[in-house]
Amino acid sequence: MGWAYCDIWFLFWSVSECWQLFNSQPVIRGEVQSPQYPLPYPPNLLKQWDLRVPEGYQIQLSVTHLDIKASLGCHQDSLTVLHDQKVLGKFCGQENSNDHPGKEPILSQGNSLTLIFQTNDSTAELQQHIGFAAIYKAVDVDECSKQDPGSGPLCSQICVNTPGSYHCSCHYGYKLHLDQHTCLFSCGGCIFDKHEGRLSSPGYPDPSPPFLSCKYIISVEPRLTVTLNFTDSFHIESVDAQQGPRCLHHWLQVTIPDREPMKLCGGKSPGLIATNSSIVRLDYHTNNEGLSHGWSLHYSTKAIDCGEPKPLLNGGMTFLSGLQNQNRSVVQYHCNEPFYSFSQGTNVRFTCEADGKWRSNHTDVPPTCIPVCGKPTKLISAYQRTVGSIEGRDNTIPWHVLLSVDGQRAGGMVIADRWIMTAAHVLTYNGNPVLEEDVRIYLGVVDVKTLFGSPALAASIHIHPEYNNPSGLDFNNDIALIKLQEPITFNSSIMPICLPAEGTTYTAGKIGLVSGFSLTEAGKRRILANKMKYVHLLVVEQETCSSSLDKLKKRRDNDNLPSLTNNMFCAGVPDGGKDSCHGDSGSPLALRDDGRFWAAGIVSWGVDCGQPGTYGIYTRVTTYLDWIKKTMKEN
Repeated sequence: MGWAYCDIWFLFWSVSECWQLFNSQPVIRGEVQSPQYPLPYPPNLLKQWDLRVPEGYQIQLSVTHLDIKASLGCHQDSLTVLHDQKVLGKFCGQENSNDHPGKEPILSQGNSLTLIFQTNDSTAELQQHIGFAAIYKAVDVDECSKQDPGSGPLCSQICVNTPGSYHCSCHYGYKLHLDQHTCLFSCGGCIFDKHEGRLSSPGYPDPSPPFLSCKYIISVEPRLTVTLNFTDSFHIESVDAQQGPRCLHHWLQVTIPDREPMKLCGGKSPGLIATNSSIVRLDYHTNNEGLSHGWSLHYSTKAIDCGEPKPLLNGGMTFLSGLQNQNRSVVQYHCNEPFYSFSQGTNVRFTCEADGKWRSNHTDVPPTCIPVCGKPTKLISAYQRTVGSIEGRDNTIPWHVLLSVDGQRAGGMVIADRWIMTAAHVLTYNGNPVLEEDVRIYLGVVDVKTLFGSPALAASIHIHPEYNNPSGLDFNNDIALIKLQEPITFNSSIMPICLPAEGTTYTAGKIGLVSGFSLTEAGKRRILANKMKYVHLLVVEQETCSSSLDKLKKRRDNDNLPSLTNNMFCAGVPDGGKDSCHGDSGSPLALRDDGRFWAAGIVSWGVDCGQPGTYGIYTRVTTYLDWIKKTMKEN
């Protein structure tokens, strides 16, 4: 950097022009002389020199000759030396006077120095003092030895002075931090891939060095998990708090994937830490505050074995990848279709995770295969339009149930793997529920002659609490449920019918499917059919049905008939010939929406099977959804 000076001539204390000169190279030495030296200096003079050397240097000034008119305190003619506006010296007189700087040079506190030479006009006669001559040079600053006591060391270990500056260095085994001042113990980036080993803090069991930033990574095969076992001798500087030790300046942080990092400090050993992971990272940090005696640990590994995946009821599983039952193995569950399905998706995958559990989306609970309802594997080809009923074929109405109640035949329908729905009057006698042991349930039956094996047995019978029909004239609330002793495994011949959705309505003219083992004509005799039959019936307007009952009462001149309520609906055809009948009680009337059959009605009562102008009366299932669900849930 160049040095600059500024001449200020005072003639009768007026100011002349001031300018600066710059050199291309930094000034490291030079000479300064009073104006006209070695001739006498003029009066009324004020001249200033601004000296500057490169950063990292000081200015050493030596006055080689001094001849300035002497005065008390040098208040008339003088040479003043300043640094950063602080006066370092004020001189006048000759070399032997008290105000001469002597042989000792003047050293600035920085890389700049200012000289001011001032004279006045108080001398009447022509004075003969010639002023001064001085030389200056740049002197290197020894930053390593010249430090502010309150600021701490420039370097944490070794300080090396260089021309104009300094740099820090470190002892063997340490490396220089990015701040270029702090030495860190070189203990980072170590990866341990053996199945077991030992780790400890630098210098253990001796105290840990300051300014540590150590990183250790234990990484083994994914099929293994790492366990850390700390020795009892454990001490990392901490600050006591009500919640326990706080790790402010020193800590050991243990980081495990997908878990919150753990910061360890204090005087109590963590003991055994099962990480349930094949990768663990440890970061040890200290600074220059406090003292830690360090830590030591032994790590070991073990193979992860999740055991056999839990079996899936009404489904199965397949291994997709990995060693069976070991870490990262993947299995895929599936349901036995088309009879069961998952509530969402078609396949569910579980992974053997590091904690030894099979999981999918953070759950270790296997999925549930839900029965498919109302979708028989075979469909009746078309709605039949003939008079009377048609024999049912295998697997077309798989929800129909044949009941034997104390020897009497009735019907019902499967609505869940342990529940049958039927009419209440089927399961009562003289106003009381029949005994469970008197009920036999035959599932998947199309032909009575083919019955073989043991029937399903009732665990409990649940009559609607408001059903009350001791006289056989009140079929309101004619609905009941049977809980089976054992659950059903569904297949093509046995499947549940769907319960109606909330808010479902009944539309007049809609075609329903009724099934049952009803009475049939054989010559002059009426006998029960051995084969299940079905018939398509129309849902009838409530007013039409009520009107037909009123006409029937007038024709018979008899009011002794059951009443039609809003908990019932009617189905049939105006011309007669098609109807549910004796032996069909409790059987289902199914409607179909969106490809699924749902339980719309339960065969309840009627007058004159299939006669013109008469209709079958059915329990309206939608009315009882809450009771059905509550009963199934509580039992």
